[in-house]
Amino acid sequence: MLTNLWYVAEWSRAVRDKPVKAKLLGQNFVLFRDSSGKVNCLSDICIHRGGSLSNGWTTGRDCVACPYHGWEFDAEGKVQFIPSRGEGAQVPERARIDAYPTQERYGMIWVFMGDLPEAERYPIPPFPEFDDRANWRPIETEFTWRASVDRVVENGIDVAHTSFVHPGFGYREMAAKNHIAKMERTDISGSSSCVLYPPPMQGNAGLMRFARKDKAETHVHPAFYLSGHCVRLHIQVNSWMEMIIFDANTPVDETTTRSFVVQVRNFFRWGIFDKGSVKRTQKVFAEDAHIVEALSPNYLPESLETEVSVEQDKFMGAWRKVRKVHIEEKGWKIDSKAMAP
Repeated sequence: MLTNLWYVAEWSRAVRDKPVKAKLLGQNFVLFRDSSGKVNCLSDICIHRGGSLSNGWTTGRDCVACPYHGWEFDAEGKVQFIPSRGEGAQVPERARIDAYPTQERYGMIWVFMGDLPEAERYPIPPFPEFDDRANWRPIETEFTWRASVDRVVENGIDVAHTSFVHPGFGYREMAAKNHIAKMERTDISGSSSCVLYPPPMQGNAGLMRFARKDKAETHVHPAFYLSGHCVRLHIQVNSWMEMIIFDANTPVDETTTRSFVVQVRNFFRWGIFDKGSVKRTQKVFAEDAHIVEALSPNYLPESLETEVSVEQDKFMGAWRKVRKVHIEEKGWKIDSKAMAP
Protein backbone atom coordinates (compact mmCIF):
# COMPACT_ATOMS: atom_id res chain seq x y z
CA MET A 1 0.00 0.00 0.00
CA LEU A 2 1.23 3.48 -0.89
CA THR A 3 0.79 6.79 0.90
CA ASN A 4 0.73 10.36 -0.49
CA LEU A 5 -2.03 9.56 -2.98
CA TRP A 6 -5.70 10.35 -3.46
CA TYR A 7 -8.01 7.41 -2.69
CA VAL A 8 -11.78 7.06 -2.83
CA ALA A 9 -13.22 6.69 0.65
CA GLU A 10 -16.95 6.46 -0.12
CA TRP A 11 -19.71 7.34 -2.58
CA SER A 12 -20.90 10.94 -2.30
CA ARG A 13 -24.49 9.76 -1.92
CA ALA A 14 -23.56 7.71 1.17
CA VAL A 15 -22.55 10.72 3.29
CA ARG A 16 -25.50 12.90 4.20
CA ASP A 17 -26.48 14.22 7.64
CA LYS A 18 -24.74 11.55 9.74
CA PRO A 19 -21.06 10.65 10.15
CA VAL A 20 -19.85 7.66 8.13
CA LYS A 21 -16.92 5.36 8.86
CA ALA A 22 -14.43 4.61 6.09
CA LYS A 23 -11.46 2.27 6.24
CA LEU A 24 -8.43 2.97 4.06
CA LEU A 25 -4.84 1.76 4.29
CA GLY A 26 -5.70 -0.29 7.36
CA GLN A 27 -6.94 2.73 9.35
CA ASN A 28 -10.42 3.97 10.28
CA PHE A 29 -11.62 7.46 9.37
CA VAL A 30 -14.83 9.46 9.80
CA LEU A 31 -16.52 11.37 6.98
CA PHE A 32 -19.07 14.10 7.70
CA ARG A 33 -20.64 17.06 5.90
CA ASP A 34 -20.68 20.58 7.29
CA SER A 35 -23.44 23.16 6.79
CA SER A 36 -21.98 24.20 3.42
CA GLY A 37 -22.23 20.62 2.16
CA LYS A 38 -18.47 20.04 2.12
CA VAL A 39 -17.27 16.58 3.13
CA ASN A 40 -14.57 16.46 5.79
CA CYS A 41 -12.35 13.55 6.79
CA LEU A 42 -10.75 12.98 10.19
CA SER A 43 -9.17 10.11 12.07
CA ASP A 44 -12.02 8.12 13.61
CA ILE A 45 -10.35 7.95 17.03
CA CYS A 46 -11.23 10.58 19.64
CA ILE A 47 -8.12 12.03 21.33
CA HIS A 48 -9.89 11.94 24.72
CA ARG A 49 -10.63 8.27 25.39
CA GLY A 50 -10.54 6.64 21.96
CA GLY A 51 -14.22 6.84 21.09
CA SER A 52 -15.30 6.14 17.50
CA LEU A 53 -16.39 9.47 16.02
CA SER A 54 -18.29 7.76 13.22
CA ASN A 55 -20.73 6.53 15.88
CA GLY A 56 -21.39 10.13 16.93
CA TRP A 57 -23.32 12.98 15.33
CA THR A 58 -22.81 16.32 13.59
CA THR A 59 -23.43 19.60 15.43
CA GLY A 60 -24.39 23.20 14.71
CA ARG A 61 -20.74 24.18 15.01
CA ASP A 62 -19.95 22.23 11.82
CA CYS A 63 -18.30 19.63 14.02
CA VAL A 64 -18.56 15.90 14.57
CA ALA A 65 -19.24 14.90 18.17
CA CYS A 66 -17.80 11.87 19.94
CA PRO A 67 -20.55 9.58 21.29
CA TYR A 68 -18.57 8.87 24.49
CA HIS A 69 -18.24 12.31 26.11
CA GLY A 70 -19.55 14.66 23.41
CA TRP A 71 -16.25 16.31 22.48
CA GLU A 72 -16.72 18.22 19.22
CA PHE A 73 -14.10 18.20 16.43
CA ASP A 74 -14.08 20.66 13.54
CA ALA A 75 -12.98 20.09 9.92
CA GLU A 76 -9.33 20.71 10.88
CA GLY A 77 -9.46 18.07 13.61
CA LYS A 78 -9.38 20.61 16.46
CA VAL A 79 -11.65 20.24 19.48
CA GLN A 80 -14.03 23.20 19.63
CA PHE A 81 -16.17 22.24 22.61
CA ILE A 82 -15.85 19.97 25.66
CA PRO A 83 -19.34 19.65 27.23
CA SER A 84 -18.08 18.71 30.70
CA ARG A 85 -16.14 22.01 30.88
CA GLY A 86 -19.00 24.19 29.68
CA GLU A 87 -19.30 26.95 27.06
CA GLY A 88 -16.33 29.27 26.71
CA ALA A 89 -13.91 27.01 28.60
CA GLN A 90 -10.38 26.78 27.24
CA VAL A 91 -9.61 23.72 25.12
CA PRO A 92 -6.20 22.04 25.60
CA GLU A 93 -3.83 22.71 22.70
CA ARG A 94 -3.19 18.98 22.25
CA ALA A 95 -6.89 18.30 21.81
CA ARG A 96 -6.80 17.64 18.09
CA ILE A 97 -6.66 14.73 15.63
CA ASP A 98 -5.45 14.31 12.07
CA ALA A 99 -7.51 15.83 9.26
CA TYR A 100 -7.24 14.99 5.56
CA PRO A 101 -7.96 16.96 2.36
CA THR A 102 -11.06 15.92 0.41
CA GLN A 103 -12.59 16.43 -3.02
CA GLU A 104 -15.78 15.15 -4.64
CA ARG A 105 -15.46 13.93 -8.22
CA TYR A 106 -17.47 11.50 -10.34
CA GLY A 107 -19.95 10.83 -7.51
CA MET A 108 -17.11 9.75 -5.20
CA ILE A 109 -15.41 11.21 -2.13
CA TRP A 110 -11.64 11.38 -2.62
CA VAL A 111 -9.32 11.72 0.38
CA PHE A 112 -5.62 12.56 0.21
CA MET A 113 -3.77 10.06 2.35
CA GLY A 114 -0.50 11.83 3.02
CA ASP A 115 1.21 15.04 4.03
CA LEU A 116 2.43 16.48 0.73
CA PRO A 117 1.64 20.16 0.07
CA GLU A 118 -1.16 20.70 -2.42
CA ALA A 119 1.16 21.72 -5.27
CA GLU A 120 3.05 18.41 -5.06
CA ARG A 121 0.06 16.06 -5.05
CA TYR A 122 -0.65 13.96 -8.12
CA PRO A 123 -4.01 14.94 -9.65
CA ILE A 124 -7.16 12.89 -9.45
CA PRO A 125 -7.39 10.96 -12.76
CA PRO A 126 -9.44 12.53 -15.57
CA PHE A 127 -12.89 11.17 -16.44
CA PRO A 128 -14.55 13.85 -18.62
CA GLU A 129 -17.23 11.50 -19.94
CA PHE A 130 -18.83 11.32 -16.49
CA ASP A 131 -20.15 14.88 -16.75
CA ASP A 132 -21.11 14.62 -20.43
CA ARG A 133 -24.67 13.39 -19.84
CA ALA A 134 -25.73 14.40 -23.35
CA ASN A 135 -23.59 11.62 -24.81
CA TRP A 136 -22.88 9.14 -22.01
CA ARG A 137 -25.12 7.25 -19.59
CA PRO A 138 -23.47 6.37 -16.23
CA ILE A 139 -24.15 3.53 -13.81
CA GLU A 140 -22.50 2.92 -10.44
CA THR A 141 -21.57 -0.30 -8.70
CA GLU A 142 -18.83 -1.59 -6.43
CA PHE A 143 -16.96 -4.77 -5.66
CA THR A 144 -14.92 -5.94 -2.66
CA TRP A 145 -11.96 -8.23 -3.30
CA ARG A 146 -10.09 -10.49 -0.90
CA ALA A 147 -6.89 -9.45 -2.64
CA SER A 148 -4.21 -6.76 -2.49
CA VAL A 149 -4.87 -3.58 -4.44
CA ASP A 150 -1.77 -4.11 -6.59
CA ARG A 151 -3.08 -7.46 -7.81
CA VAL A 152 -6.47 -5.91 -8.53
CA VAL A 153 -4.99 -3.08 -10.61
CA GLU A 154 -2.73 -5.42 -12.56
CA ASN A 155 -5.66 -7.68 -13.39
CA GLY A 156 -7.67 -4.68 -14.59
CA ILE A 157 -5.11 -3.73 -17.24
CA ASP A 158 -4.27 -7.30 -18.31
CA VAL A 159 -6.25 -7.94 -21.49
CA ALA A 160 -4.56 -11.29 -22.23
CA HIS A 161 -6.56 -13.04 -19.52
CA THR A 162 -9.83 -12.08 -21.22
CA SER A 163 -9.65 -15.08 -23.56
CA PHE A 164 -9.72 -17.48 -20.61
CA VAL A 165 -11.54 -15.78 -17.73
CA HIS A 166 -14.42 -14.01 -19.48
CA PRO A 167 -16.28 -16.38 -21.83
CA GLY A 168 -18.87 -13.72 -22.61
CA PHE A 169 -16.41 -11.67 -24.63
CA GLY A 170 -13.16 -13.65 -24.58
CA TYR A 171 -12.28 -16.44 -27.03
CA ARG A 172 -9.54 -18.97 -26.28
CA GLU A 173 -9.06 -19.96 -29.90
CA MET A 174 -8.12 -16.36 -30.75
CA ALA A 175 -5.76 -15.79 -27.80
CA ALA A 176 -2.66 -15.72 -30.02
CA LYS A 177 -4.21 -13.11 -32.32
CA ASN A 178 -5.09 -10.67 -29.54
CA HIS A 179 -2.32 -8.11 -29.26
CA ILE A 180 -1.11 -4.79 -27.83
CA ALA A 181 -0.91 -2.29 -30.67
CA LYS A 182 0.42 0.70 -28.73
CA MET A 183 1.65 1.52 -25.23
CA GLU A 184 2.71 4.67 -23.37
CA ARG A 185 3.92 5.30 -19.82
CA THR A 186 4.55 8.38 -17.68
CA ASP A 187 5.88 8.65 -14.13
CA ILE A 188 2.36 8.28 -12.69
CA SER A 189 0.22 6.56 -15.33
CA GLY A 190 0.14 4.37 -18.40
CA SER A 191 -2.11 3.68 -21.39
CA SER A 192 -2.30 1.13 -24.16
CA SER A 193 -4.36 0.17 -27.20
CA CYS A 194 -5.23 -3.47 -27.75
CA VAL A 195 -7.06 -5.52 -30.37
CA LEU A 196 -9.21 -8.41 -29.17
CA TYR A 197 -11.29 -10.97 -31.00
CA PRO A 198 -14.53 -11.93 -29.23
CA PRO A 199 -16.17 -15.36 -29.47
CA PRO A 200 -18.58 -16.25 -32.29
CA MET A 201 -22.14 -15.11 -31.66
CA GLN A 202 -24.55 -17.85 -30.65
CA GLY A 203 -28.17 -17.93 -31.81
CA ASN A 204 -29.66 -14.47 -32.19
CA ALA A 205 -26.99 -13.06 -29.80
CA GLY A 206 -29.52 -10.72 -28.16
CA LEU A 207 -28.62 -7.04 -28.32
CA MET A 208 -25.10 -7.90 -29.46
CA ARG A 209 -26.44 -8.63 -32.96
CA PHE A 210 -26.68 -4.85 -33.31
CA ALA A 211 -23.19 -4.29 -31.93
CA ARG A 212 -20.83 -6.22 -34.17
CA LYS A 213 -20.40 -8.62 -36.97
CA ASP A 214 -19.32 -12.14 -36.15
CA LYS A 215 -15.52 -12.41 -35.66
CA ALA A 216 -15.16 -8.62 -35.71
CA GLU A 217 -12.33 -6.87 -33.89
CA THR A 218 -12.91 -5.14 -30.57
CA HIS A 219 -10.58 -2.28 -29.69
CA VAL A 220 -9.78 -1.95 -26.00
CA HIS A 221 -7.79 0.86 -24.41
CA PRO A 222 -6.70 0.10 -20.82
CA ALA A 223 -5.10 2.80 -18.68
CA PHE A 224 -3.84 2.95 -15.12
CA TYR A 225 -3.24 5.86 -12.76
CA LEU A 226 -1.19 5.69 -9.58
CA SER A 227 -3.48 8.27 -8.00
CA GLY A 228 -6.49 6.40 -6.67
CA HIS A 229 -5.01 3.19 -8.08
CA CYS A 230 -7.50 3.75 -10.88
CA VAL A 231 -8.11 1.63 -13.95
CA ARG A 232 -9.87 3.02 -17.00
CA LEU A 233 -11.01 0.55 -19.65
CA HIS A 234 -12.29 2.14 -22.87
CA ILE A 235 -14.01 -0.46 -25.07
CA GLN A 236 -14.89 0.30 -28.70
CA VAL A 237 -17.34 -2.41 -29.70
CA ASN A 238 -17.77 -0.92 -33.18
CA SER A 239 -17.77 2.48 -34.89
CA TRP A 240 -20.73 3.77 -32.87
CA MET A 241 -20.88 1.73 -29.65
CA GLU A 242 -18.43 2.54 -26.87
CA MET A 243 -18.28 2.05 -23.12
CA ILE A 244 -15.81 3.09 -20.46
CA ILE A 245 -15.33 1.34 -17.14
CA PHE A 246 -13.61 3.57 -14.58
CA ASP A 247 -12.77 1.99 -11.26
CA ALA A 248 -11.01 3.55 -8.28
CA ASN A 249 -9.43 0.75 -6.27
CA THR A 250 -9.05 1.54 -2.58
CA PRO A 251 -6.82 -0.59 -0.33
CA VAL A 252 -8.96 -1.23 2.74
CA ASP A 253 -5.99 -3.12 4.15
CA GLU A 254 -3.16 -5.31 2.82
CA THR A 255 -5.49 -8.09 1.67
CA THR A 256 -8.80 -6.31 1.00
CA THR A 257 -9.63 -3.95 -1.86
CA ARG A 258 -12.83 -2.00 -2.44
CA SER A 259 -13.44 -1.04 -6.07
CA PHE A 260 -15.70 1.95 -6.75
CA VAL A 261 -16.90 1.43 -10.31
CA VAL A 262 -18.55 3.81 -12.75
CA GLN A 263 -19.43 2.58 -16.23
CA VAL A 264 -20.56 4.99 -18.95
CA ARG A 265 -21.98 3.98 -22.33
CA ASN A 266 -22.87 6.00 -25.43
CA PHE A 267 -25.58 3.58 -26.59
CA PHE A 268 -28.97 2.46 -25.21
CA ARG A 269 -28.93 5.52 -22.94
CA TRP A 270 -32.26 4.79 -21.26
CA GLY A 271 -32.69 3.82 -17.63
CA ILE A 272 -34.34 0.55 -18.58
CA PHE A 273 -30.90 -0.78 -19.57
CA ASP A 274 -29.10 0.26 -16.36
CA LYS A 275 -29.95 -2.84 -14.34
CA GLY A 276 -28.54 -5.09 -17.04
CA SER A 277 -25.35 -3.01 -17.23
CA VAL A 278 -24.81 -3.34 -13.49
CA LYS A 279 -25.46 -7.09 -13.62
CA ARG A 280 -22.98 -7.64 -16.45
CA THR A 281 -20.32 -5.50 -14.77
CA GLN A 282 -20.70 -7.41 -11.52
CA LYS A 283 -20.42 -10.69 -13.43
CA VAL A 284 -17.11 -9.62 -14.97
CA PHE A 285 -15.70 -8.60 -11.57
CA ALA A 286 -16.83 -11.90 -10.03
CA GLU A 287 -15.10 -13.85 -12.81
CA ASP A 288 -11.91 -11.88 -12.16
CA ALA A 289 -12.14 -12.33 -8.39
CA HIS A 290 -12.38 -16.11 -8.77
CA ILE A 291 -8.87 -16.02 -10.25
CA VAL A 292 -7.26 -13.05 -8.49
CA GLU A 293 -8.24 -14.10 -4.97
CA ALA A 294 -6.51 -17.45 -5.52
CA LEU A 295 -3.21 -16.03 -6.81
CA SER A 296 -0.06 -16.95 -4.93
CA PRO A 297 1.35 -14.91 -3.38
CA ASN A 298 -1.67 -12.70 -2.78
CA TYR A 299 0.52 -9.60 -3.05
CA LEU A 300 2.47 -8.32 -6.05
CA PRO A 301 6.06 -9.66 -5.95
CA GLU A 302 8.72 -6.98 -5.61
CA SER A 303 11.03 -8.98 -7.87
CA LEU A 304 10.29 -10.55 -11.26
CA GLU A 305 12.74 -13.38 -10.60
CA THR A 306 10.00 -15.71 -9.37
CA GLU A 307 7.83 -15.17 -12.47
CA VAL A 308 8.21 -15.58 -16.21
CA SER A 309 6.80 -12.77 -18.39
CA VAL A 310 6.25 -12.58 -22.14
CA GLU A 311 5.53 -9.85 -24.70
CA GLN A 312 1.82 -9.73 -23.86
CA ASP A 313 2.68 -8.83 -20.25
CA LYS A 314 4.58 -5.63 -21.04
CA PHE A 315 1.77 -3.27 -20.01
CA MET A 316 1.56 -4.90 -16.58
CA GLY A 317 5.32 -4.42 -16.46
CA ALA A 318 4.76 -0.70 -16.96
CA TRP A 319 2.45 -0.63 -13.93
CA ARG A 320 5.05 -2.47 -11.87
CA LYS A 321 7.77 -0.03 -12.87
CA VAL A 322 5.70 3.00 -11.84
CA ARG A 323 4.88 1.35 -8.53
CA LYS A 324 8.50 0.30 -7.93
CA VAL A 325 9.81 3.85 -8.37
CA HIS A 326 7.45 5.14 -5.69
CA ILE A 327 8.46 2.37 -3.32
CA GLU A 328 12.23 2.39 -3.80
CA GLU A 329 12.97 6.01 -4.71
CA LYS A 330 10.21 7.93 -2.93
CA GLY A 331 9.71 5.58 0.02
CA TRP A 332 5.93 5.78 -0.13
CA LYS A 333 5.23 2.18 0.84
CA ILE A 334 3.37 1.93 4.14
CA ASP A 335 4.79 -0.20 6.94
CA SER A 336 1.54 -1.82 8.02
CA LYS A 337 3.09 -3.49 11.06
CA ALA A 338 4.43 -0.17 12.34
CA MET A 339 0.99 1.43 11.93
CA ALA A 340 -0.89 -1.36 13.70
CA PRO A 341 -2.50 -0.24 16.99
